[in-house]
Amino acid sequence: MNLFQFKNPEYFWLLILIPAYILLYITANYYRKKTLKRLGNNELIQKLIPDYSKYRILLKNILTGTALIFMILAAARPQSGNKVKVSATKNREIIFALDVSNSMLAQDIKPNRLHRAKQIISELYRKNPYDRMGLIIFAGEAFVQIPLTSNFSNSDVIMSSVTPDIIPVQGTNLSSAIELAAGMFDKSDTKSQKLILILTDGENHEQKAIDAAKEARKNGIIISTAGIGKKSAVPIPDSKTGEYKKDKTGKVILTKLNEVLLTQIANAGGGKYFETGNLFNDINKIQRQIDTLGEKEGVTEIDEYADLFPYFIFTALLLLTVEFLISERRNKKLANAGLFKINKNVR
Repeated sequence: MNLFQFKNPEYFWLLILIPAYILLYITANYYRKKTLKRLGNNELIQKLIPDYSKYRILLKNILTGTALIFMILAAARPQSGNKVKVSATKNREIIFALDVSNSMLAQDIKPNRLHRAKQIISELYRKNPYDRMGLIIFAGEAFVQIPLTSNFSNSDVIMSSVTPDIIPVQGTNLSSAIELAAGMFDKSDTKSQKLILILTDGENHEQKAIDAAKEARKNGIIISTAGIGKKSAVPIPDSKTGEYKKDKTGKVILTKLNEVLLTQIANAGGGKYFETGNLFNDINKIQRQIDTLGEKEGVTEIDEYADLFPYFIFTALLLLTVEFLISERRNKKLANAGLFKINKNVR
């Protein structure tokens, strides 16, 4: 079912500006006529300013007033959406382990690997709003960013500030990430289905990560991996200089997806390895695994809205542009055209 709403209806009070604008126009028009009457009779004034057009002035004011209405409506944030059916579950907990090492800035997946990983996390939360979720970030070290919670809705705000600079020790310490994520679950809770989803390019070659995945699996935790990146080697942009990162010898540093390691970790953790590429397909593949976990409680309808205010702003700017292009005086060429001439013989 299609829906329509205004996210910030409190801005509707600004519509009081419209009658105020109309009143201002009427008042200005009244004093304009009054001033012209003082100057002489109407026919004489028409001869003195033959190009003057009161209808053009009226049209310009109508366009300006309409543009003002659209700007006020834009401020109220119009949205359209649909009712989306979401399967509610219980006994399901998910922890996202997000790699924020420098190699995640590589642009083999647009706009870069880190941005794609954040998109996947955001979309998976949107599809599973009733699950308990948590977020850790890791590079050379791992840190809890969001503890396990049923209110993961502020994750986008938190992730927007996550960059490689947030962790001083660089690298890709996958074993540390797995151990930290596994420790966030309640070991005494044997009923919940527990999943760790690691989003990384896998730039790590340690056996310890595979051992950590095996240990987590013994405790009933499933570990899946999402390989963010392409198999071919690509350079790493430096966010500070805008150039590619180089080693001590001045050679450009290259990075590529370590698919073998990520597959081994997923196998050891009893999960799946997901090769990423198209965002829509990535989300669906991971979601299919999530759907196999937990106990279904039924289907719930939630509202999903998209902002429409850019269209309202565009319309307002278009109206103001047209208003600006219309002159207050008549166009002599059009006035003299046969189309606008009046046949005085017609009675």
